[in-house]
Amino acid sequence: MRELPKMDKSDLSIEQFTIEISNWLLENDTSDLPSAIEFALQTFMPYIQVQRMSLVRLTLDNRFEGALTVAAPGYNPVSLPVQGIYSPYLDKISKGELIIAEGDLKDILSPDEVLLAAMEGILSHIVVPFRVRGRIWGGIAASRYEEPITWHPDTISRLRSFGQILASTYERYSYWEKLQHKHEQLELLSHHLMHSQETERRMLSRELHDNFSQRMALLTIKASSLSQNLIVDSEKQSAHALHQEIQGLAKDMQALSRSLHPAILEDLGLITALKSECRRVSTIKDIDIQTLFDPIPALNKELSLNLYRILQETLNNVSKHAKASAVFVLLQQTEGNLHFQIIDDGIGCDLTLNKTRGSIGLISIQERAQLFNGIAAFTSPEDGGFIVDIMIPTLEEYYE
Repeated sequence: MRELPKMDKSDLSIEQFTIEISNWLLENDTSDLPSAIEFALQTFMPYIQVQRMSLVRLTLDNRFEGALTVAAPGYNPVSLPVQGIYSPYLDKISKGELIIAEGDLKDILSPDEVLLAAMEGILSHIVVPFRVRGRIWGGIAASRYEEPITWHPDTISRLRSFGQILASTYERYSYWEKLQHKHEQLELLSHHLMHSQETERRMLSRELHDNFSQRMALLTIKASSLSQNLIVDSEKQSAHALHQEIQGLAKDMQALSRSLHPAILEDLGLITALKSECRRVSTIKDIDIQTLFDPIPALNKELSLNLYRILQETLNNVSKHAKASAVFVLLQQTEGNLHFQIIDDGIGCDLTLNKTRGSIGLISIQERAQLFNGIAAFTSPEDGGFIVDIMIPTLEEYYE
């Protein structure tokens, strides 16, 4: 929460206070708004001579949703009831009716409600309802344990204005909280989809290795036997060409199987797997790939696999689009964080255009980094090239 403003009742009028606190609420970080609203309520109490204040929020179906409550030193704050209750008291608020009790709370609350809200000893109570975005949002409640008992019309008007400011601020926080929740749900969904994808890749890789690779090996043996048994040169050459084509197809299938599920990760570890993938791409695409890998402790399978997939995706992009002749891959641990960087000398790309269209490859890299609270940054220098920069914090959390 931002540094609290100095709100001295002797220095500021209630109108000046309202302006100051409104500006201060706007400057606060959204995540700090509940505490900021509580401070605003606490500071407002002396201006209207009350000892307790609450912000009462209603749902669209006029059920209690609750917001915030404070009390002056020496007094207990209101015990807000559980979410979702309904009562005639709330019904009046939902209809926009002003609620005032001067001397006897039984005029507005049942004995059970007085006990529930811990309101014994209150001499005077008021709830001022107000609208936000065209509907009754709820109300701002104030209670006095000391005189004066009567509520002045100016006090009621100021309470309503102040309540609307706090309600709008609370709505801002509530909207942000919902977005955070949706973001968390999307992250969980993304994690689930990636996990499902890896499971499917593993199954397909096993099927290619256990079934199709065996059948391809048998075809290779038969094609070799056929070329050796033929006598006519033209037929023998055709059979030999067929034999070589089947061999090439078998190698491609083995490479696809390894790409779908890199068993080398489990057998020999992340560093060896990354080097192997760099050698494979360098051989196939005629790109000079240099690596600088610091020794790091063994990482858990999930992080290792995602780092491997990030390298795969990046080198795939380089091979298809970058027109690069050289790539540099860096992996190092600095101050407890993992730094993974892939730099190529290609033609680069328009990052603004990529943000607008949403490159699936770059989005995938970002999502994989975010699974580990990491950050993926992309840079395309003016003189060409492209940089993928991954930073994973608190690496020790992911040690095997």
